[in-house]
Amino acid sequence: MKKTVKRILICAGIVLAVCLCLFAVYKLCFDPRRGEVKNYSETLPLESVLTREQAKEDIDHVMKLLRGRHPAWLEDSNERVENVEAQYKKEMNVLETQYSSGITVLEEWRMLGRIMHELFDGHSTVYSMYADERYISDLTQIKEYGPPVKINGEPAEDVFKKFLEVYQYETEHYAETTFYANIVINEVYLKWIGVDTTDGVTMTFNTPEGEKDYHYSFVPVEEIQGRSTGSGDSKWVYYSIDKEKRIGIFTLEDCTCNDEYTQTVKDFFTEVRDNNVSDIIIDLRWNGGGNSRVGNEFIRYLDVKGYYSWAAHLRYGNLLLKYKREYVKNKKLAPVFYGNVYVLTNSRTFSSAMDFTMYIMDNGLGKVVGEASGNLPDSYGDLLHFDIPNSKLAFTVSFKRWFRIDESKAGQPLEPDYPCDPNEALEKAYEIILEKRAE
Repeated sequence: MKKTVKRILICAGIVLAVCLCLFAVYKLCFDPRRGEVKNYSETLPLESVLTREQAKEDIDHVMKLLRGRHPAWLEDSNERVENVEAQYKKEMNVLETQYSSGITVLEEWRMLGRIMHELFDGHSTVYSMYADERYISDLTQIKEYGPPVKINGEPAEDVFKKFLEVYQYETEHYAETTFYANIVINEVYLKWIGVDTTDGVTMTFNTPEGEKDYHYSFVPVEEIQGRSTGSGDSKWVYYSIDKEKRIGIFTLEDCTCNDEYTQTVKDFFTEVRDNNVSDIIIDLRWNGGGNSRVGNEFIRYLDVKGYYSWAAHLRYGNLLLKYKREYVKNKKLAPVFYGNVYVLTNSRTFSSAMDFTMYIMDNGLGKVVGEASGNLPDSYGDLLHFDIPNSKLAFTVSFKRWFRIDESKAGQPLEPDYPCDPNEALEKAYEIILEKRAE
């Protein structure tokens, strides 16, 4: 009896040891999140000077992570990888020949931007992290006249072209929206794209009286004139019911799948049922993404037996696991909605918000109104977060690749069924709904 127990314990110990060894091997060699940072460090000041050796270490660090984590480097004949590697060699040559006395953090950031730009992956990015970023002192003119036509006397479209050279994006329209909404108002990013901000910045606008210049200093966000302060309500998921027209509007500004989200979805469909709502509108404009499960949870209240999810490639170490698109059985929740679904999108509908839209569009569950989303259905994603050793720039890299659900439209953006100015998408959806009811 004692011998039997001893054998059992020995076997159990061996199994445990093997499991621990396999787990250690996974964590050291295959876990895509190995070495990932939980909290970014603050980036060194842009004017800080690094030695050539430090800059080389930084750039090589980024390249090592791209080569070791990104799916593209395990794909056959990927032209983007070839372009990244070619740009890396070009930047290394410049570093060796032109920066013998050192290189600023700003110049290193531009080098990394040009290298990563060639990947055309909106999720693999390099950026700065500062706690005290400053912005132009007044947003009134941008709100009144629209985007500037000149920046420090240079045509804004020429400055935008410089931005494209160092920025990481998938669609140029998304990059353009980002440029005019975020970059031109931010001091650090204006410096990044070569704008002289030593004495503030001058922007030229088309006004009813013709072109007019406005000069701005840079201030903390709380000192910006003309900024939207909101009502103090930080709601990111909410809804309203138009009882008169029997339309429900569900707004999601961030793809967070938590208890608040699931409860809000349930409450929404409960009120939809109680008010005999026949059409619902999901507003995903300006939603930058997050957790793709928000789409799955929402669909559970729709009257569908199932739907297709996308195919994907996942990288673990030097293994690229490939999964075909799959049919997902819909585990319905009450109250089930039997009416029509419309999704509002704009160029800033990104990542998981785009996925949510694709679920609805490519499975024939509803119609899309607005403009094409900011990234492509066939794209890389699922971020890994890293610091860059010496400059402390922040860096993200994708370790998954997604493919469009409707495989007949591979490579195409999510073009809306009803294209329109995204600022007028809600009104357009109302118009479509009421016209269809009148038919």
